[in-house]
Amino acid sequence: MRHTKILATLGPASARPELLDGLIEAGMDAVRLNFSHGSRDWHSKAVRMVREASARAGRSIAILEDLQGPKIRVGMVRGGEMELPEGSSLVITSRDVEGADGLVSTEYKDLPRDVGRGERILLDDGKISLVVEETRDDEVRCRVVAGGTLRSHKGINVPGAALRARALTEKDRADASFALGLGVDFLALSFVRHARDVAELRAVTKAEGRHVPIIAKIEKPQAIDNLEEIVASADGVMVARGDLGVEVSLEMIPPFQKQIIRSANRAGKLVITATQMLESMTENPLPTRAEVTDVANAILDGTDGVMLSGETAVGKHPVEAVRQMAAIAQTTEETIYPFGEPVCSTTSALAVQEGYFTPAIARLAGHASREVDPSAIVIFTRSGRTPRLLSYERPRAPVVAFTTEEAVYRRMALFWGVIPKRIQEMTSTADFLAIGERQLLEDRLARRGDPIIFMIGATASPAATNSIKIHRVGDLEREPKEDKGR
Repeated sequence: MRHTKILATLGPASARPELLDGLIEAGMDAVRLNFSHGSRDWHSKAVRMVREASARAGRSIAILEDLQGPKIRVGMVRGGEMELPEGSSLVITSRDVEGADGLVSTEYKDLPRDVGRGERILLDDGKISLVVEETRDDEVRCRVVAGGTLRSHKGINVPGAALRARALTEKDRADASFALGLGVDFLALSFVRHARDVAELRAVTKAEGRHVPIIAKIEKPQAIDNLEEIVASADGVMVARGDLGVEVSLEMIPPFQKQIIRSANRAGKLVITATQMLESMTENPLPTRAEVTDVANAILDGTDGVMLSGETAVGKHPVEAVRQMAAIAQTTEETIYPFGEPVCSTTSALAVQEGYFTPAIARLAGHASREVDPSAIVIFTRSGRTPRLLSYERPRAPVVAFTTEEAVYRRMALFWGVIPKRIQEMTSTADFLAIGERQLLEDRLARRGDPIIFMIGATASPAATNSIKIHRVGDLEREPKEDKGR
């Protein structure tokens, strides 16, 4: 079984029922919908298609809506593009004008106030480099250091500058409310710099009466500086290497990736590694050797999930990209992954002190799994918290998590090593044990005589998991019929 989860971005190349079926069959666990592109009608249809495909497959598929954030772009360019030779001049203005003859607009009105003489400005993900020579009320006069062809609506990055643009724009607020209405499972917040950025989005979700996990995208140098507070405030983070690779020196991407993953692991937070993982497969049917190694290294770093962007959104081989990603992940885990080494440093002592035993029980289950090598660890959960805690013990055995809650069922699709299962309300622990054993046999996750571990709660209340039961499949038929879990 593969433990690392795979996210795939939907777009024109993949947002069709038959392709969604193929992506799920190939190993996709979650989809990313990008609010930087597509109409609201498109996003509504995409959510509906994913839910229908999930039902057809009988598998939990999570949906992550990625908010655009304050993406600064150039405006319209006459004829769609202009040449910017090295050494030429370019004026970027906050006035609403059509770009031509060394002049281009931007919708970000504060750019002339946020940059100063000598600072670098990068266009189109760093393909064109400028240096600021002078700023005026509504203009930034630049010299072209590295030239190229500038096309309409390409991005603007100002590495190192403390832009006053807020991470959560008015568009994001409206998009977040809309996405919550669609019933998405995660919200990703772009260009996070401080914990207060996450708090602003959290306030939007509370106002809508929804608790949806927030993934903070780490793509600004300020986010690296404030990483611990951001990790503490968010439900997870994304190593967003696209814009991060423009904002910082490229050679710093590997150490920053490891730092981000390590910080999220220690805090017991979800972490996703993204951008250009199999970029060559946008055009080609096979990845490069370097891309294969990149995916494997992210898994060994401790990432919970790996994400495909353009490869599945606009690429020529979306299903094969997922299949290759799944094969790399599974082979990496089978050959060199250090199973059994916990990644979360949350102490059980404090949890017990507060009357919450589940972290301690998760540690015990993780230790027991290393001793008895079970075919599976089986949990019943209402919140998803217990499977997530056990996930960070990194057991080799799959964590089969039963829940009655639809939202929790979908959300757990992104938890490392967790197989979500829907279940009807139970009347006793004995019911749970019997249902769990039967499901393992039906799914061929265990055979008669295999050892399995159950994590059990003495009550039906949240955070009630307080014991583990180790036995062999089939033993229930020989046990007395009274409730063994009470």
